[in-house]
Amino acid sequence: MSSSNRYVIVAATVFAAAAIETAAFSAQADKTVWDGVYSDAQSTRGQELSKAGCVTCHGNELAGTDLAPALQGDDFKGAWSGRTAAELFEKIQTTMPADKAGTLKPPQSADLVAYIFKMNNYPAGAAELASEMPALQQIKITSKK
Repeated sequence: MSSSNRYVIVAATVFAAAAIETAAFSAQADKTVWDGVYSDAQSTRGQELSKAGCVTCHGNELAGTDLAPALQGDDFKGAWSGRTAAELFEKIQTTMPADKAGTLKPPQSADLVAYIFKMNNYPAGAAELASEMPALQQIKITSKK
């Protein structure tokens, strides 16, 4: 095989690989909270964490109080629509609980995000919500499908 033929084959292979990677990234970027991005077991763990540390400020059922905003319902959906699961995770990870900010471990923050998603009637799926930023950045919070 001539060197020019090898060059064409290598170039075509690189181009095809780049196209496949771009398509895969685009498919992931279109994931929303309506795609079952957390598990029921994970939201149950998040509910237990919420009882221990969130309801004091956010209220029972996370409906909001004078101290802290609602984490469910129209107020939450209005404030977070168009943002990503990574942004919500980061907010929880770095600022909550208010009296001990930054003390939650990443899996605990992911569990809390899962519970918040459940409280907003986003469907559960088979897999747990990740606690790593690259995966969370691919999930959009939207008010409607």
